[in-house]
Amino acid sequence: MKRTPLRRRAQLRARKPLRRTAPLHPTDSMAASEAQRAAVAGQPCIVCGAEHRIDAAHLIPRSLGGCGDVRCVTALCRARHRAYDAGRLDLVAYLEPAWRAQLAHAVGHVGLIGALRRISGSRTSPPAGGASSLSSPNPGQRPQ
Repeated sequence: MKRTPLRRRAQLRARKPLRRTAPLHPTDSMAASEAQRAAVAGQPCIVCGAEHRIDAAHLIPRSLGGCGDVRCVTALCRARHRAYDAGRLDLVAYLEPAWRAQLAHAVGHVGLIGALRRISGSRTSPPAGGASSLSSPNPGQRPQ
């Protein structure tokens, strides 16, 4: 099969910077709302106590059913916020009892087990089939 060389049908644009023709408009995004940012402004990180670069970290992200309420966020520094979002940080010890209203709000979104999994960093669900820790690895072997 004979192949023809690729040809450009349209002329290349001149090498000038791109300009936006319409201004950007704010949209509903997954980011924290102004009220949520104001709720954590001036507060230290609940984990390490840092007072700079504090983010409003969603306990339950909007993608998982969280909301724009001020009780849906807590104050975390950027490093702890990234660790929490990646599932490497357990916030339960830091949230109780001072942030009890935020915990209750999170439970209202995803239920007790869902909130515990999200906040404790154990994002994985138990294995399918209901296998328990009491089952032996070999089906023919008796437990001792």
